[in-house]
Amino acid sequence: MTPENLVQRGEAFHQALGREYYLAGAGLKLEAQFQAIYDQFADLQHAEALEAARASGVPSIWEWAVDLRVGRATAGLDERQLAWETEAVLSVDGRKIPYLRAPIELQNTADRAFRQALDRVRSKTGAVGLAGLRRDRIGYEHEVTRRLGGNDDYVTALATVARIDLEALGSACAVLLEETEGLYREALGRLARRRLGLPVGELTRADVGWLFRADGWDAAFTPDALIPTAERHMSDLGLAARREGRVVFDTEERPAKQPRAFCVPVRVPDEVYLVLRPRGGHTDYRTFWHELGHAMHFAAIPGSAPFHARWLGDNSVTEGFAMLWDHLTIDRGWLGHYTPLAGLDDLVFELAVNELYMLRRYAAKLGYELWLHRSDLGQPGPEYAQRLTDATLVRYPEEDALLDVDPAFYSARYLRAWQLEGTWAEVFQERYDEDWWRNPAAGTLVDDLMSRGQADGADAFAAAVDRTLSFAPAVQRLVRVLA
Repeated sequence: MTPENLVQRGEAFHQALGREYYLAGAGLKLEAQFQAIYDQFADLQHAEALEAARASGVPSIWEWAVDLRVGRATAGLDERQLAWETEAVLSVDGRKIPYLRAPIELQNTADRAFRQALDRVRSKTGAVGLAGLRRDRIGYEHEVTRRLGGNDDYVTALATVARIDLEALGSACAVLLEETEGLYREALGRLARRRLGLPVGELTRADVGWLFRADGWDAAFTPDALIPTAERHMSDLGLAARREGRVVFDTEERPAKQPRAFCVPVRVPDEVYLVLRPRGGHTDYRTFWHELGHAMHFAAIPGSAPFHARWLGDNSVTEGFAMLWDHLTIDRGWLGHYTPLAGLDDLVFELAVNELYMLRRYAAKLGYELWLHRSDLGQPGPEYAQRLTDATLVRYPEEDALLDVDPAFYSARYLRAWQLEGTWAEVFQERYDEDWWRNPAAGTLVDDLMSRGQADGADAFAAAVDRTLSFAPAVQRLVRVLA
């Protein structure tokens, strides 16, 4: 197999897998057929394909070849997880609640006793049904990556393949947690007392969705206005939200639809799906804008761009565009311009506390995952609960220790995206003022950056605007609101 053959087969594979992922994740198909697709493209798993990936001289193609081996080894487990999640039903206080709907119920339920009961059942049921699958998946991930990454330590092997210094990022996260602890504790305490009438020490993970629900402002974030507002906003930037029909919005409610929104490219740049299962209020807007950043990014890459620029590379970049968009929905100026709100202080405060919670949560997740992937995976619950609880000041259940782990250190991609988005936003404000988000000149620059795909990593995208990656811009923005 030549590098050219590899790329041609890779293109067809991603189209088939992307379509299957969309149909299953959107609830349009009850049983995913990931293994069948990997079988159809079994030649991409052969030694000749690995040699062709090395011969290409493109680091992201080699990383992709390793990911393919991991994906093939774990496809059956992923199918079983999706099937279990689709079929599982929770029994709580005489009610039957589909497992996939539990996050929506937790976010929209004011009854704290019911929330806690639901979250306990969700955690324990999930641990029984999924923890074994997740442990096996991590095991396969370790085995394949260590072998192909040339190191017995999974963390080092993955860092080498992905070209990300995970240890340095972990150290930066530890500094971030230390530097923002006082600010976060005070702000969370104010919100918890006002919203729930509780001190910080009594918060549990069951409280998080409702704590940050911001339901008092639902009238300003109606479902009917969601897509029209997005189209208006993009038009103000000189862009088209649907990219002349290349982006498809799927926001219908379906019982088997995944609760976690996602964007999936099926043909880059011509067929990209944005999938959202509505929950209500501002959360839907922020989530939609996040996925819109992904969708517009994939749909902006020229069809003539090489395979690795359209499909592969550092996902910190596409996550950076997603965060660039979703952070606008927590910006005071943006909220005042695009929503019928007055007196924004309380809402902006709540959204900023939520943002700092998420940033600290992911910083803690990375530290936990660095520990987890060097453990024997035997009893990770206490470590997980301690790290997440210490960082968020919200008591996390031990049962989620293996469920709350994304493959291949994807937490690192999110964290680098926070760094990249903060850098971009700082530069755009300097060049185009605080309302850059409605300036067509800024839209032109963003579109140019999007059109580059992500063959270059997040560091290169920061350098393109004369900056280096750092948490400082994101933290300083939060300090201005919360201090």
